[in-house]
Amino acid sequence: MRDAFHKELEALDQEVVRMGALAEESIQGATTAFVENDKTLAGTVRKGDDAIDALFLDIEKRCLTLLAQQAPVAGDLRLIVAILSVVGDLERSADLAYNIAKLVQLEDSVTPTGVKEVRGLVAELGSEATKLLAAAIEAWASKDEALAADIGRQDDRLDDLHTRLIGRLVELKGQESFAEAIRLALVGRYFERIGDHAVNLGERVRYFLTGDEEHLG
Repeated sequence: MRDAFHKELEALDQEVVRMGALAEESIQGATTAFVENDKTLAGTVRKGDDAIDALFLDIEKRCLTLLAQQAPVAGDLRLIVAILSVVGDLERSADLAYNIAKLVQLEDSVTPTGVKEVRGLVAELGSEATKLLAAAIEAWASKDEALAADIGRQDDRLDDLHTRLIGRLVELKGQESFAEAIRLALVGRYFERIGDHAVNLGERVRYFLTGDEEHLG
């Protein structure tokens, strides 16, 4: 019975990595769709969100079944608690990619001249957010506390870029730039929130490895 329990727990651990790869792919796709104003790719990102949602629900259900049937303790319990939290962050990260893709599909084909430079900042935000989530997934897959601890520092760069973006958007003038500025502010915020979810994921890795509730954040 315990052998079956641990096999299921190991399988769930790997499913988290698979879900992370799907979420990372979604964010990369949303970023590319934004940079290239590729509405077809944006549609693909949105359609792909269903698979991520289904995987999230499956992992959550299986974790709750283990909790109910096996009453795990110590490290096993911490791992299940961490998995439940991590898949929530991954699901919400994918939802943010979905939101970005949706905004791309609503975007006009002509970008006002004044916002082109700002779009470059948003693209940089997308690249950094993708890297940060990838690092968080790697920290989970390898159960690497040092890598997980470094994610917060890496997130500082993402926060700095977001601050610069808001400053540049405030400087924009002209009615023709207003709608695009609002859209860029939303996209920038979504990328910044993906970084926050990556930080949360790193903290869950550290909680699982150390048992220190300080890392529950």
